[in-house]
Amino acid sequence: MTDTRTQVLGRLAQQQFDLLVIGGGIVGAGVARDAAMRGLEVALVEQGDFAGGTSSKTSKLIHGGLRYLEHGQLGLVRESVRERRVLREVAPGLVRPLALLLPAYAGDPRPAWKLRAGLWLYDLLAWGRTVQPHRILSARRALAMEPTLSAEELRGAGLYGDCQMDDARLCLANVLQAKSFGAACANYVRVQSLIMTVKGVCGAAVEDTLAQQTFDIRARVVVNATGPWSDVVRRLSVPDAPRRLAPTKGIHVVLPRIAERGLFLQSGADGRMVFVLPWGRVSLVGTTESTVDAPLEHLRAYRNEVGYLLELVNRRLPGAHVSEQDVIGTFAGARPLLSFSGRADAASREHRIEIDRRGLISVMGGKYTTYRRMAQQVADLVAKRVGRASERCLTDQVSLIEELLPVSLEHWRGVTAKLGPETLARLLTRYGVGTSRIVRCLAEEPALASQACAHHALLDAELTHAIREEAACTVTDVLARRTSIAWSSCHGLDLVPKVVTWLRVLRGVSEDEGARQADDYRRFIAESTLERERGLRVPDGSAHPASQG
Repeated sequence: MTDTRTQVLGRLAQQQFDLLVIGGGIVGAGVARDAAMRGLEVALVEQGDFAGGTSSKTSKLIHGGLRYLEHGQLGLVRESVRERRVLREVAPGLVRPLALLLPAYAGDPRPAWKLRAGLWLYDLLAWGRTVQPHRILSARRALAMEPTLSAEELRGAGLYGDCQMDDARLCLANVLQAKSFGAACANYVRVQSLIMTVKGVCGAAVEDTLAQQTFDIRARVVVNATGPWSDVVRRLSVPDAPRRLAPTKGIHVVLPRIAERGLFLQSGADGRMVFVLPWGRVSLVGTTESTVDAPLEHLRAYRNEVGYLLELVNRRLPGAHVSEQDVIGTFAGARPLLSFSGRADAASREHRIEIDRRGLISVMGGKYTTYRRMAQQVADLVAKRVGRASERCLTDQVSLIEELLPVSLEHWRGVTAKLGPETLARLLTRYGVGTSRIVRCLAEEPALASQACAHHALLDAELTHAIREEAACTVTDVLARRTSIAWSSCHGLDLVPKVVTWLRVLRGVSEDEGARQADDYRRFIAESTLERERGLRVPDGSAHPASQG
């Protein structure tokens, strides 16, 4: 069993670390993993849940970024396709190939010839690293491949390969592997201020928001990896630090399955590109690009933004007939874009690493696909600062899934036989080496082999595993990020009492706190399904969700 939360917090308060990483999104998790694998003493703190911000509100793609080509960002695309291949190799269960169909219609902002040229260049930049070489299809072949497409004025389509992933679990996998190499990682620990000496930043004063307790963390180097919050943390070090970021809001809509293949559609209204992606039993549609109109931690989708995506779906997939009542859920996140001018969808997704005059290292911008490379560059800087420059990066060679030796499960043959090959394969794909802990749990507590929810294959043991082994501290952690049941048609609402019970048993959550968490989760679902927005006015300046910057 992994260290308990109490043990981790004790280490954070008492130990002197080489590195303190602020931010438990994908970049912070990647930095912690890389540095810990080099033998550094690493601490990581996250103010909410791991991947609770932008890192769980993506399009769920690991991709080169086909649309960045028209803005001349060839270096970014080349780096992205290289990282796509690395992630396929080190996280095969979490990063999987996905074929995408790119239809071309008469009157589209990008004509068929331009799409063909873009796909040819995309493959060229990925030379030797393509998921699958692109193909150009006639309108008839495109409709045979995806009959839900509108046939009216369809001129043909391109078919190309990228990858799909589980963003929250890929981030969590980085955190868990960092912990396996000795890092002390804690969620729900908020930085209140940075600790300074004459030599510069040497730690942070933090608050455990679950226990309302404060303490100091001491470290030789501090890294700010807080994504869209980076400027806020930078000003804890240098109060007059200039703004480096211009975050934008993007929303996604979850619908019943409306297409079998992944689609990349052009919006005729403004030229924006929108994905329609298969995601389990549902479809994920997004994204928009608009100004940030609320505190970063409270971003949500507005009805006009949802309407923009639904209109595009109904125009290009006329048989879908989707309306607001069909929306299973929505989510909104802030992209940590570097300051830009012009349209947000033309802004660079490149990253920047900056060291301020007090020694705080900030990593800003970037995209999910390139997180490992960003983390490597930061860890290189940290290793030099602490005198470990000879230690080399291993994150492109060591599996994030950690394949199980056959003997690991052979010991529990009786349990695995009862689970059956399909369930065992699903567990191995999702949890990797964590499957052995689930199987051991089932051997000790056979009742946990029961199906947790009538609508899903999820086992009770997976709920307890999320709490015991994966640092889930709240109902929302378990249902939205560890299992993704929040984004299914039932939203996992029937599971709330069961999860609260397990949190009380395994984490000592009080009866009042359990009731509050249950209410928080129900509010989370109400907001994601637009139930709380009846009659809500959209703030001025957000009327056009697709192109503002």
